[in-house]
Amino acid sequence: MIDILSLTRDELESIVIGFGWERYRVDQIFGFLYKQRIDSFDEITTLKKEMRNQLKEFFYIYPVEVKVKKVSGDGTIKYIFKLIDNSFIESVLIPMTRGRFTICVSTQVGCRMGCRFCATGRMGFKRNLTASEIVAQVRFILKDNNLKTANVVYMGMGEPLDNYSNTTKSIKILMDEMGLSISKRRITLSTCGIVKGIERLKKDLPYINMALSLHSVDNEKRSLIMPINKAYPVEKVLNSLADFPLPRRKRITFEYVMIKGLNDTHKDAKALVKLSGRFRCKINIIPLNKHDLIGTDFEPSQEETIEEFASYLRKKGVFVTVRQSKGSEINAACGMLATDILKTSNIDVG
Repeated sequence: MIDILSLTRDELESIVIGFGWERYRVDQIFGFLYKQRIDSFDEITTLKKEMRNQLKEFFYIYPVEVKVKKVSGDGTIKYIFKLIDNSFIESVLIPMTRGRFTICVSTQVGCRMGCRFCATGRMGFKRNLTASEIVAQVRFILKDNNLKTANVVYMGMGEPLDNYSNTTKSIKILMDEMGLSISKRRITLSTCGIVKGIERLKKDLPYINMALSLHSVDNEKRSLIMPINKAYPVEKVLNSLADFPLPRRKRITFEYVMIKGLNDTHKDAKALVKLSGRFRCKINIIPLNKHDLIGTDFEPSQEETIEEFASYLRKKGVFVTVRQSKGSEINAACGMLATDILKTSNIDVG
């Protein structure tokens, strides 16, 4: 049987036409899957019973199973999903301003990048998610919260460009106008800097919002924080991003986790000022979130240091934001997603 959430509308059309059905049936099916967010083909009331039965013979809808749902005091919701192979991933719904929401999705079970400030990186790599497993996170969270749409950020567990084909396919499915119809202007992909993936994205998904997990412009420091920098030095990553096609009035986001005594000095701030002269960008400063899997290797910069750092950048004309980490009390904030911690917790994951 075929996992129907893994199919683009064109792929579904080629199969349905093979059934001898009219093309408009594809739009009906897609609409029920993504606008009505059905869990059973029997819910497609515009199809005859015989047609619904034929769908059930050929397809299945990926069965999303929520093992844990936690809500923090700021309204952030963390979902721990159990996958078909008994793996676990985490996704987060983040409340924004003016009634808007952002869904943070995962692209892998674990991660092979090994960033030392990130709990997911300490888990190690288990496997890539399929396109449907990525799409299913968004579909379920929208339905569970009665939302028509949301921003989607590929910033959860895993490195999106290390799972390139499934990541990009999931984005195309999310953007389909007959489905969830999420504009690429509302989708952000965050990468640690896999250059070959960035180069492919320029052709496959231009004008998507891009974020780089930067954390230092200095190669020695960045390699200490992020081992991937040894394979893709920061200057090569930045050169690759220099001509990335951006949506109008959008900026590349440089994510910058501040680590005490490592990347929070005046010299580091000056390097960011120089960097900002090359790009239409914003610097997103992120206070380091502590997690049991991270240990004591790194400590958060003091609040006063962060304020002084950001103030210096602003005075130099840099567009800078300081992220207010939401969901930290439920391990849902940046760098805190790690389902392996369940093994030593009191949470029953079945």
